Amino acid sequence: MSKYVKEEIMSAVSDTVYGAGIPEYYDRRAGNTYGGMGNAYGTGSLGDPLEMEHSVSNGILMVMDTALPSKPESLNMDLTSAIVHGYWDKSEWWNMPRDFITATKKNIKETGGHIDVMRWALEKRLGKGNVGK
Repeated sequence: MSKYVKEEIMSAVSDTVYGAGIPEYYDRRAGNTYGGMGNAYGTGSLGDPLEMEHSVSNGILMVMDTALPSKPESLNMDLTSAIVHGYWDKSEWWNMPRDFITATKKNIKETGGHIDVMRWALEKRLGKGNVGK
């Protein structure tokens, strides 16, 4: 399930964060030549699943994007908070709020992909055909 949620976060980062505009001076860590997100794995970017941590407690999965800003001294907050809530004066497309967390939750609810993942995992564990629809 954590892998699925991380992939949904990657998708939301691509759409909500990278899709908001094309930087003129900033070279995105996971950017492609068209301004969108390329292969994020191992880049240290917000969309890099290697920068996402997960834990399970009392049956609740928590996935956190822990990517660091490329220039930590330039922000007075963590990267996820800065992107989700915006930073500085919020006067440009790049420092306005781009809430990829809410977008991730919305997409998961709308597609129901988490149900398919749970069904697959239960069928794998219990044997196919033992899990009802």
